[in-house]
Order: sequence, then structure tokens, then C-alpha cells
Amino acid sequence: MSNLSDQFLLEDDGQLSLKVEEVPAEIKDYYWVTQSNDFINLRHNLSLMERRIIFALASLVQPDDDEFKTYTIYVKDLADLLGLSGRSIYDRVEKTIDQLQSKQLVIESDKILHKITWIQSAAYIKGEGRVRIKLSEDLAPFFRNLSSRFTRYRLKYVFKLQSVYSWRMYELLKEREFRKERIFTVKELREKLEIPPDKYKMLKHLRALLDSTQAEIEEKTDIKFTYDVYKRKGRAVESFIFRIEHNYRNMPQEKEAASYDAEKLLTMLAKYGIHRKKAIQLATRYHPFYIEDNVRYVITTVPEKNIRNLAGYIIKAIEHNYAGSVHDVPYDDALFDMELRHVSEELEEMTKADIESLNQIIESYKNILHRGTLKTVDEIQMIGQEREEMLLRKLDAIQAHRKKQHKPPLLYEDVQDNPLLRDVYEKWEQMQFAEENVS
Repeated sequence: MSNLSDQFLLEDDGQLSLKVEEVPAEIKDYYWVTQSNDFINLRHNLSLMERRIIFALASLVQPDDDEFKTYTIYVKDLADLLGLSGRSIYDRVEKTIDQLQSKQLVIESDKILHKITWIQSAAYIKGEGRVRIKLSEDLAPFFRNLSSRFTRYRLKYVFKLQSVYSWRMYELLKEREFRKERIFTVKELREKLEIPPDKYKMLKHLRALLDSTQAEIEEKTDIKFTYDVYKRKGRAVESFIFRIEHNYRNMPQEKEAASYDAEKLLTMLAKYGIHRKKAIQLATRYHPFYIEDNVRYVITTVPEKNIRNLAGYIIKAIEHNYAGSVHDVPYDDALFDMELRHVSEELEEMTKADIESLNQIIESYKNILHRGTLKTVDEIQMIGQEREEMLLRKLDAIQAHRKKQHKPPLLYEDVQDNPLLRDVYEKWEQMQFAEENVS
């Protein structure tokens, strides 16, 4: 039974608050948003600023997350991403989040009217300019563990859009991009774009709105479209057909404006068991977005339990472009190359230090054995067991520290030259697997 101190924090003002595991987050405009197609076709009833906050949080969700994390984000960083400036940014961000907490996503079926809140919790950390925020767990089916019927795009394309109508149109067409066309009745189009009943009632006004979204989407995103009347009922237009194309002018090929985070890339690859040296080799050879596309392809389309060697499968996917990524060119960025070398050297030194700390434990127990004070087999076995326990605890501490520092974990390949450390690592992995199954 856990103590209250394990569950609550005593704040400076003497009040108790629930302990929450926080994840410091930095949101980049090149992050992916992955959402179910069912979600795209629901009515969201969100303003442009509200949509930006929800989808910024959604971009942090990883395919294998067991639950939504509580993220801590600097308000200034969030405001910059949302395009806010001036002295009132903190008030505007707080006001938008407050509005989201009071809004609901309404899903109606034949017998059930389901109402879901957008934000599960939000806290503003006074004096630090940070907000602690978590998406509602009821949204999980729309953003997590998606293996089929999902659509993905980069934040930067939708964050450039200045109209909710353009954003909604972009999503609806992006969903059918692979089919190259989509047909809407006029009624469906109004519903899915969330046009109020008293707006754009005349066809010429609706066409003007479509022309406006068409121009903005072509100017700012990775797709473009044309549209035409599909069916008429008498003289009245009943439906439109939209023809969708890649917009190569806005699709990055050789260079990205933002320098990719080399450490994040290596950590992602290490998370799935790819050794540091191989990860650096891949990062040197392939574009970061190309690597990310193929990792996400494997994780979202193939159940991990069905892959005997996940690391090997991911490497094969990258080398053969299973995802069909358009970023199949080298990443020509001197800053990224320099950062990659720096991260590589830093991780090399960290790994040497960690292995040395494990070897020190081995040496200390060697000294005990060499003293000749142990007389019986039982005493020797006891010392051997104690040494193993010390090594397991140390390895656990090393991995926890690396995770806290957002560094790649120490891998089996790092210790495989030492038979004793190799055996300890295998036992540690078995213990981790057992703990995950229990939880």
C-alpha cells in the first residue's frame, strides 16, 4: 500500500497536489500528426487557435504510447508555434486552453450521444512561464495505436493556414490523397467544413469559399486540388468532385528549413534496439524525415509481437524504403552533420563511462575473492549473487538516468564483449519484460 507522500506533493502555499509524471516537451513544426479517418470526418467545433493547440499536443503522441502523457511546455514556445506575439501571449494561451476544457467533442450514433472533453487536465506553473497539459484519454482511439484507416501530415502545413475552412478542407482531401479524388454532396460539404446554416447559403458564395481554400492550400501545403460540379438535380448543384494532386513546390526534397534534432533521431532508433554505430551510419546516409517515415511505417503497420527482430526489420525498412517516403535523398545540412558528430562523440564518452562504472563493481568483487577470506562454496556463491544484484541495480540506474536525460539506452551490443556483463544485461532485459507484463 503506497503512502500519501508517494501520491501527493506539498506546494509552497501548503496545499496538496496530485503527483503527475511530467514530460518536458518541445514541439517542432516538422512533427507528424497522425489521426484516424473517423476523427477527420467528425465535427470538431474548434476555433483556429484551439485546433492549433490540440494538434500540437497530438504531434507529441508516439505510435506505441500506452497512454497520453502529461506534457510540460513553455508558454513562450507554444505562443511562437501558434503565431502569437505581444505582451498578452500568456493570457491568450491560458484563455484558449480554458475554452478547450469547457468544450466537448460530440459523437452521435443511433442510440448513444457521446460527449468527450478535449483536455483532461491543465495547470499553469506560476513564475516559470510553463503549462502542464494532457489530452483527454477518451481521444485515444483517434490518435493512438492506429494500424489502419489513418491520415498523417506535418504540423507546418496546417499551422500556416489562417482559416479553419482551409484546414478542414486540407484534412478531408489529405485523407483521400491516395485515391486522387473525393466527392461531396453540397450538404456533406457544409457539414464537414462546419459551415453555420446562415453562412454561404448561395452557391456563388459557397464557390467563393471553396476558391479561397483552394488558393490557400496550394500556396501553403503539400497538396493542391481542382473541383467541379459532379451531379445536378435539375438546375441545382447536388455534388462536387475534388481532384487531388501532390504539390511538389511545397514538398521538401533536398533541404529543410529547420535543422533536425540529431539526438532525437538517434534516441528514436536506439529505442527500437538499433545500435548507436548503426544508427549514426543510417543518419549519415539517409534524410531524417525518410528515417522517421520508415520507422513510423513499421511501428504503425506491423504489430511488434509479430516481428522476431524488430531492429533488423526497421533497418531493412529504411534501406528499402518500405514507407515509400518522398525524402529519399541525403540530408544536405552542415549544421545537422556537425550536431550528429557532436552527439556521437558525447554518447561514445557516456557509454565508456557507464561500462567503466560496471567494471568497477566487477573489480571490487574480484578483489574480495583474491583476498582468500572466503572458505566455502556457499560463501563464494553468495558473493557471486551479491555481485550480480549490484550490477543489475547499477544497470537499472544507468538506464533510468539516460531516459531522464533523453539519451539512447545502453544496449546489449555495448556490453557483449564482456561475458559477465552480457549475462547480466540479458537477465536485466528479462526482468524488464516480466515487469511490463505484470503492469
